[in-house]
Amino acid sequence: MKLLRVEDELVRNMRSYVAKLKNKHQLVHQALSSMRAEERHMKMDYEAYLGNPLNSFRLIHRLHREWEQLVRYTSEAQQNARGHIEHAHRLRMLLPSALDLEEASRGIDSLVDIYELQPEELAAGTLVPGNTQPSAALSPLDCLALGNYCKNERNDRRAEAWFNASLERYDEDRLEYVVFGLSRKSIHNSWGMLLMKSQQETAGMSHLNTEGEENSLSKDIRKHYDSQMMYKRACSAVFRAPAHLHCRYNSSTTAFARIAPLKMEELSHDPYMVLFHDVVYESEMDWLLNAKQLKASLVGHYQYSAFRTSKEQHFHEYYNEAVVKSIHRRLTDMTGLSLIESDALTLINYGMGGHYDLHHDSHNYSEPNRILIGDRIATVLLYVGEVDSGGATIFPYINVSVRPTKGSAVLWYNLDDAAEINAKAMHAGCPVIVGSKYVLTKWINEMRQLFLTPCIRNKISNPKSR
Repeated sequence: MKLLRVEDELVRNMRSYVAKLKNKHQLVHQALSSMRAEERHMKMDYEAYLGNPLNSFRLIHRLHREWEQLVRYTSEAQQNARGHIEHAHRLRMLLPSALDLEEASRGIDSLVDIYELQPEELAAGTLVPGNTQPSAALSPLDCLALGNYCKNERNDRRAEAWFNASLERYDEDRLEYVVFGLSRKSIHNSWGMLLMKSQQETAGMSHLNTEGEENSLSKDIRKHYDSQMMYKRACSAVFRAPAHLHCRYNSSTTAFARIAPLKMEELSHDPYMVLFHDVVYESEMDWLLNAKQLKASLVGHYQYSAFRTSKEQHFHEYYNEAVVKSIHRRLTDMTGLSLIESDALTLINYGMGGHYDLHHDSHNYSEPNRILIGDRIATVLLYVGEVDSGGATIFPYINVSVRPTKGSAVLWYNLDDAAEINAKAMHAGCPVIVGSKYVLTKWINEMRQLFLTPCIRNKISNPKSR
């Protein structure tokens, strides 16, 4: 009863708001009609019209003053109607929450399950066979919501039945569906994503491409599920290293590396990727793990996400700690790159099931931002703990999987020779099965590498002119 009273108040408030909008629309329409009539008169004979100084004055005044007043009126009218919007927002506090909707969906799903009812019968308002109540029939939006609930509960067959019921009850003449964001396409998209998730790609794409050819949304969804399947396969696969890759001592990056070369194993030439062995000392790992004060990792605009489940702590180069300074010097010896203006050294912990889905380390900034702050040219991942099972770092496009080995480090380049994102550098951290994975990450900025890395090729220039 309380919800019905709230709905009555919402309807009354919205009707009053619509009435004010109609009045504003009528007045603005009249003003525009007057201006349009003056414009038609002027177009009949520009020279005669503008030859009259009164008409010239009226034109200038109209464009300077009347248009400004018209814009101001529409803004003020919007301000006057804002009270209705604010009242509607206050009423939202009395509306059912997402949890309430989930409980209600679970209740309907229990009826279907226990009494062996069919979604299409419920959609028509039939709770008991032979007793249909059309007034209680579900709308296409209701059926879509129940389908999405079943999809989230992984009851795929029932979700499909609800999506089908939503499509059957959809009426093209009900223009108000647009207000609620409902269309045949949105129902097909939900159904298609369900099928793609269950690896029925052909059937899923047929729903996503109901408009004929593949659209941008269906391409994005296909790309998402393809990457997810690639991620899952690569985490459980065993890759064999190509025969043309070698192990050697790296003594060419810095002067110190000549007298203390580092054990290095080649993993890939495109992107350039190497694995260093025994580059983090036991004492350094003990200090890092004892000094840790981890916080949940964030992604994007500093947000939590199921895309990445880990905790982290930053160690800046200017910290007056011998271990941090020593590791930074060693990173320079390993990479031959400058670490100035690069991201802080970051200790990351992936606990049970901890993972990081497929991603690129480079930001792909737009040109003005990139000139100012640069992008991540390379990444170094140092393993500072053993993992009993799982937790590999995978590069599915080049069939490389790096198992966490205590004291080792993997280096790869995120950008190609033209300083653009190397698609093959896409990687992921597989879920940890047993144990806890600790890695120390350094993302190296491109800004200070001008005289340290090879010259960037100009992709537009003619090769014969070089």
